[in-house]
Amino acid sequence: MKPNPPIQKLSNKTFILNLEISVADIKKEYQEHLKSFQANFETKGFRKGKAPMEVVEANISPEKIFEEVASHLISHAYGQALEEHQLKPIIQPQVKFKNDKPDLDHDWQIEITSCELPEIKLQPEYLNQVKKINSDKSITDENQKMDQIIKTLIKNAKLDLPEILIESDLESHLSNLVNQATQAGITVQQYLEGQKQTIESYKETLKKRIMDEWTINLAISKIAKDNKIEVSPDEAKDILTKNPNLGSNINMVYYLLTQQKVFDFLKK
Repeated sequence: MKPNPPIQKLSNKTFILNLEISVADIKKEYQEHLKSFQANFETKGFRKGKAPMEVVEANISPEKIFEEVASHLISHAYGQALEEHQLKPIIQPQVKFKNDKPDLDHDWQIEITSCELPEIKLQPEYLNQVKKINSDKSITDENQKMDQIIKTLIKNAKLDLPEILIESDLESHLSNLVNQATQAGITVQQYLEGQKQTIESYKETLKKRIMDEWTINLAISKIAKDNKIEVSPDEAKDILTKNPNLGSNINMVYYLLTQQKVFDFLKK
């Protein structure tokens, strides 16, 4: 069988890494973890950190130590692969063992899937369409005008979103839904029934919203880059002075200011 290449890159910015972790590295990492456990282990007949290695090994969970060894080795191998291939993932990766029954006595074959920031293209005619919206005297409400501009950007966008990115956002939204329902003292099923939705229809609606949000966000970034629309450190500092609670997410501050500048640009 022909081995999988070290990396596979898809056109939508999804990438798949095929990594191999040798049994020698697995054994070495296992011994390091045993030593770490031994340093804090105490049991009848032995002082803390003085129990023989075989006693320590007999008293720890095989599942727990396997999980810790795997987590450390895979994280390290993934980081090296990202640096080697100059990848900049934007979501947590999906990790899959290719071995049928991975253990500590054989090499590991690991498949890691993630994605970088997708690329977007805007049809040039979007500008003329936005100009028509701005010159339409029948649109007097600013929010209505903004909605029309946003719809125009979505309509003129060419974008192939990675499925793994959509699924990641979908899982995050569904997790938040479960938490909100729990806090309200109801089940997700009860919440959806109140909204006259099934879990399937809710997921479809949510998926459409996620795709639209990514389209708008990427379109804003592209328009800003193409038209040299930038946010200065002083502008960001001014916002943070007025809203100190935003200090924990400075990237969001820059994005919101960029978004406002792009929308101001489009409305002109």
